[in-house]
Amino acid sequence: MKEKSKVFLICLFFILGVLPLFTIYAQTVSTASPTVVNPTKSQEDLEIQSLKEKVATKVAELRGKNNKAVSGTVQELITPEKLTKLKVKTWRNEDFEVKIDPDLTKFYQIAGGLKKEIKSNMIKKNTYIIATGVIKDKEIEANFVYLDELFFVASGKVTEVNRPEFFLRVITADKENYTLDIETFTKQQMLNIKTLSAENVGFSKIKEGDTIHFVLKKISQPIEPNRFAAQKILIIPQEYFIK
Repeated sequence: MKEKSKVFLICLFFILGVLPLFTIYAQTVSTASPTVVNPTKSQEDLEIQSLKEKVATKVAELRGKNNKAVSGTVQELITPEKLTKLKVKTWRNEDFEVKIDPDLTKFYQIAGGLKKEIKSNMIKKNTYIIATGVIKDKEIEANFVYLDELFFVASGKVTEVNRPEFFLRVITADKENYTLDIETFTKQQMLNIKTLSAENVGFSKIKEGDTIHFVLKKISQPIEPNRFAAQKILIIPQEYFIK
């Protein structure tokens, strides 16, 4: 009985040892015969190849000297369901077209000093964006699009102080009128005409005729034209100019 077991084990080891050789031999024989290769690539292969070519092209462009940035307010979205192009107007009233590549263009939102990736459908009409990429005439092929907040800095004269409703009316040197709502988050400072240092003050210290420097955040749909919440204001008392 033991002899039969030994013979069985020897045969088993022999078969297991021969099988790999037989497989290799079979593969050798089979590869020797001519085979027909399908020359047609799958759609997935074609898309991968196309994406590789796009990436290579973008890398070359990024290394070039023409990689710049454009910022402005979105005027129009072309095919918003699969965004391909944006029309923006800069603060200098220049019109630019921002070309979007659905495969390569990345979108980010800037808020509170942080950057996070977002979907393209976060870009809406009247939002403020910064696009970076290769500029050709009035068109930019965007590598990155940043959704940001538009802050505006200006100065002028206080023409009205509404104490019950906590707002100021201001006229700038360019004869533009602004209404500034003073909120709890508004940082209010006034120049001390003796020490020439800026000091925190309350709303009651502001008078008509004072000079004001202000920072505001422009939003797409203000309560009324040119009415915004002031982020920061610095008041120069009119006494400073007549001392």
